[in-house]
Amino acid sequence: MTGSAAAQSQDRDHPTPVTSNDIEGELDASGNEYFYSFFAGPGELTITVDVKSSTGQALLNFELLDKNAAAAILCCEYAQANEDGQSARVAKSVKLGKRQLVVLHVTVGKSGRGTYRVRLGGAVAFQKPAQG
Repeated sequence: MTGSAAAQSQDRDHPTPVTSNDIEGELDASGNEYFYSFFAGPGELTITVDVKSSTGQALLNFELLDKNAAAAILCCEYAQANEDGQSARVAKSVKLGKRQLVVLHVTVGKSGRGTYRVRLGGAVAFQKPAQG
């Protein structure tokens, strides 16, 4: 797991601020949900999800929500690798009419193991990492 994945928020009301265009994590069959926030728009936002299976069927569900994480902007998408060592990629785009805070909600599948990477592109802006 990467350093950024260790700080993943499971709290819908306090999503992890995204500081770069890549989010990586483990597919551990936990069924865990994670929430990330970033600014997007105006224009087209592209979300590319890669999954790689190490054992069994690796699955990551994802959706893009409004700033309150209540209404879906992009709903019910997923990337799934069906066999050991297999990888899969899904790319989805959405047009946003204005700059807005959005929440990316991902859910780890409850079977199989592997890794995932979410890449954000297009009309997206990231928050600066905290200085420590």
